[in-house]
Amino acid sequence: MTTATPTLKFTIGQYDLMIEAGVFARPPAPGEPLMEPPRVELIEGEIVMMSPIGSRHEEIVDRLTAWSFRCLPQDAARVRIQQSLGVPGRQSVPQPDVAWVQPRDYAAKRPGAADALLVIEVAETSLSYDLGEKAAIYAAGDVADYWVVDVAAEIVHVLRRPGPLAYAEHRVAGRGESLTPLARPEVTLAVDSLFAARP
Repeated sequence: MTTATPTLKFTIGQYDLMIEAGVFARPPAPGEPLMEPPRVELIEGEIVMMSPIGSRHEEIVDRLTAWSFRCLPQDAARVRIQQSLGVPGRQSVPQPDVAWVQPRDYAAKRPGAADALLVIEVAETSLSYDLGEKAAIYAAGDVADYWVVDVAAEIVHVLRRPGPLAYAEHRVAGRGESLTPLARPEVTLAVDSLFAARP
């Protein structure tokens, strides 16, 4: 007979206290340089290590960042890159690759899902996770517009009409198509602009 390994669950408040206390910092060994802390997220009360980011992932995030700043009018939204977004009802603090949030000061408190205008994840090795567990969390937080860029397939999944368990609408846009964020209907993103030009 095997016994299940117990899993520790944390609240967002406990997670924030751990961050403040430097729990995730990696002190260097004697004579070694200071190491970057591991990239973690709080997902459904569990602390999860984030996948390493490859060069294609980084390039697409850079292109999305440039597009965001180029197309958004000043003070229309805050653009956050790989920063935290709280989903209190699910005890989750994901770090989406790109998030447009309400234009306000978040020094005292991170933005919550209710502040999100657009959330984008770039999936190089995490597609099933981003379309599964992550999508369920964002839907439960009522994020109205959630996009997942599939690096390998060179397509973008667009999820809308959030419900308590999942998104009711899921469509796919590929090369030759354009996307329009719900929050800024005058703005478009050409899917081709995210990927390398084909010969």
